[in-house]
Amino acid sequence: MEPWKKFIKELKLTDRLEEIYFHIRLIFQREKWSDEDLNSPPYYPEDLMRFFQEFSEERDTVFKTIREYGFDVGNNDLANYLQIGLKEIDNTTPLNN
Repeated sequence: MEPWKKFIKELKLTDRLEEIYFHIRLIFQREKWSDEDLNSPPYYPEDLMRFFQEFSEERDTVFKTIREYGFDVGNNDLANYLQIGLKEIDNTTPLNN
């Protein structure tokens, strides 16, 4: 495992991100949206926008923390790493087909 990934895992830096993302997925379920609806949502519930903003800010904080500790990690590297955990949440919170 790459040192920066171990750093994230040991400090549980993505736990809050995953929690926020879970809430976002629950909103998608509540609205009975499909994966296709996510490409062009029919509307934007207020709580969804709040969680989306919180997710974005938390992701930036995680990225900044990693960089401040001297890890040479790009945004794409972090995004690819996050996809693994977020995909698990997708699997536990399926959307309408």
